[in-house]
Amino acid sequence: MRAHFALAVAAVLVVACSHAPTRPPTAMLGLSADGKVYTLTNLHPDEDRVTLYSGNFQQPGLIPICSEVTLTYADTSYLSFQVAATGKEYYYYEHAVAAEPLLINAGHYFGNTCPKDKLAKLTPLEKKGVEQGVPLKGMRKEAVVLACGYPPKRDTPSLEADTWRYWSSRMRYFTVDFDAKGLVEKVTY
Repeated sequence: MRAHFALAVAAVLVVACSHAPTRPPTAMLGLSADGKVYTLTNLHPDEDRVTLYSGNFQQPGLIPICSEVTLTYADTSYLSFQVAATGKEYYYYEHAVAAEPLLINAGHYFGNTCPKDKLAKLTPLEKKGVEQGVPLKGMRKEAVVLACGYPPKRDTPSLEADTWRYWSSRMRYFTVDFDAKGLVEKVTY
């Protein structure tokens, strides 16, 4: 009886420890623990479920680029963060379409400095697209990344590609086609 009890307690402890981060969330992303953390692109959460996915689904919500956030938890399957301006906490889950580990993927979206230099170089059209969180005809690839985040690597393995695929749900996607100059030529929903 004692052996069974000891095994049960050990099993519970193993499960509990497997989900506890061994380092602070900022350290897990390679960020400074004493610095502020910002979004490096717009994020598109499902506001009702307060969720995002490493596959960068283009859901209807919008957390603007350069939003200050506090990382509250991180492990290899999900992380959570709170947006300073709203106090709302979101959960960022791993998804296979990302085709890269969650913590590497999250490093594209969270950093210690707001990319103000990139925002300053945007054209008026690109600023409009970033404010709306959508790709617009005539935007450069760099501006589309700021507006929408990175296309999932499974479907767009290289940013040099002329067509990028973004998912809005598990069954729906849209493509962004670029011309020879790297400008958005069309967006197909």
